[in-house]
Amino acid sequence: MDSIQTDESALVMQRLAERMAEGRTEASARLAAIEQSMTPSWKAAMHTKLAALTRESASPRSKLPKLYALMELVSEVRSPHLACNAGCSACCRTIPVEISDLEAKHIAAATGRAPAVLPPGRHTIPGNAPGRTNTPCPFLVDNLCSIYEHRPFNCRSLGVVDRDSLTCSEENTALTRANDPRAVPVYMTKMLAFDPLFSELTNRAGTIWADIRQFFPAQTTSPPLT
Repeated sequence: MDSIQTDESALVMQRLAERMAEGRTEASARLAAIEQSMTPSWKAAMHTKLAALTRESASPRSKLPKLYALMELVSEVRSPHLACNAGCSACCRTIPVEISDLEAKHIAAATGRAPAVLPPGRHTIPGNAPGRTNTPCPFLVDNLCSIYEHRPFNCRSLGVVDRDSLTCSEENTALTRANDPRAVPVYMTKMLAFDPLFSELTNRAGTIWADIRQFFPAQTTSPPLT
């Protein structure tokens, strides 16, 4: 078993070296394709919808799922050009997923799982903190997100621009954390247009920020939603 894992790791390292030699030509082309798909009329319509939601007189808990729905419209456009697909769970295992208490309550309402009680403030442990253990998201089940419809803002906003998930591999993640020159950059895109409204909904007196693993600590994982 160890020899098989060693062989697989060596193959990944070889592929990473080949990807590094390619440069970021493909990532640039994919980003350009996403931009081209978002035509002026599409952007204008999205701006109108976002502005209307921003002006809407409603509670943050009511507006949050509506914000998510608008973000899904962007996801539909950019998904053909991203490495992110069902079964690709590297991000769900290796990086912090900071959420607000507003999002924790949204997840709790959808799953019936009560979040941990935390004091106001920011509690998220940085991904590069000494001794931080890579722990799968508590809602990762069989390499799939069991709360995909209700996943947090950060999970929706970020996307890896590449043909596959090679740069998200454990090998490349380890190289990146070690500042190894063999590490291949992970090219990402972010839905920046939604940041102001998200900040408006979440940045208030008494807001609690923590990793999703801190709000929902290890226990029996919630089953997929039906």
